[in-house]
Amino acid sequence: MSYTYTTLKTAIKDYTENQETTFVSHLSDFISSAEERIFKSVDLDFFRKNVNGTTTASNEFLAVPDDYLASFSLAIENSGAREFIIQKDVNFVQEYNSTIATTGVPKYYALYDVNNFILAPTPNAAFTAELHYYFRPTSLTASQFVLTVSSVSGTFQASETITGGTSGASTTISAITSATVFTVVIPSTDFTVGETVTGATSGATGTVVSTSADTTETWLSENAPNAMLYGSLVEAYTFMKGEPDVMKMYGDRFNESLIRLKDYGEARENADAYEWDWLEEQEHEDCHCWTRR
Repeated sequence: MSYTYTTLKTAIKDYTENQETTFVSHLSDFISSAEERIFKSVDLDFFRKNVNGTTTASNEFLAVPDDYLASFSLAIENSGAREFIIQKDVNFVQEYNSTIATTGVPKYYALYDVNNFILAPTPNAAFTAELHYYFRPTSLTASQFVLTVSSVSGTFQASETITGGTSGASTTISAITSATVFTVVIPSTDFTVGETVTGATSGATGTVVSTSADTTETWLSENAPNAMLYGSLVEAYTFMKGEPDVMKMYGDRFNESLIRLKDYGEARENADAYEWDWLEEQEHEDCHCWTRR
């Protein structure tokens, strides 16, 4: 079993037996909140990546990647050697760096805000920095489909918001293929065939003819569908102020699915470790095999 954004929305509505307009308009919030809880509860190697950046001399800040969740390591290149910087609490770094004008080779760093790391001491040169971190994958709620309209009046624009006159569905045009065919982010509320959609910026209008099938899945929706479902249901029942016993049941099932996801991640890590240990052993036996460093 796996979910697309469309099938997960349907499942939430079926489990809660709730089709109320305001509730449906928040389905994307329930799903994205569940994803966030999963990412912050389980560290998986699948969601780790490396990026390079550059510090600026006499500037204590270093930009944080847009998809950053948590650090695995941060290192700088100093005189041809990689030197790892120790992560500390932001108060420690600010106290250590009490005199910003005092510069040197950074030894410590902390997450200062959502956009910046703070380094201490303040860099005395432009160092190449390598960040190994856990990243936030693209949300299932960012899935897209093709919307086809007819009887167009005016010209729709890319990046503008369009709204359905009957359904109230609202979304953003990602790309325009032709005057009547658009790629859009799938809205929480479904468009209704035959309704009029209006562009918020252009004022253009058109009649909905069809929407293409939603076939997009994410790693989580494919490999951890129960975590996605029960995490979303916890958020949905919290919004509904639902029965405590039902909320507890879904909360317990969500926690169980997190445990299984952690076990899955650990099993993959152990399998990888076994594979590379075997390769290194073969290398010692004069087998010219690659080993991961």
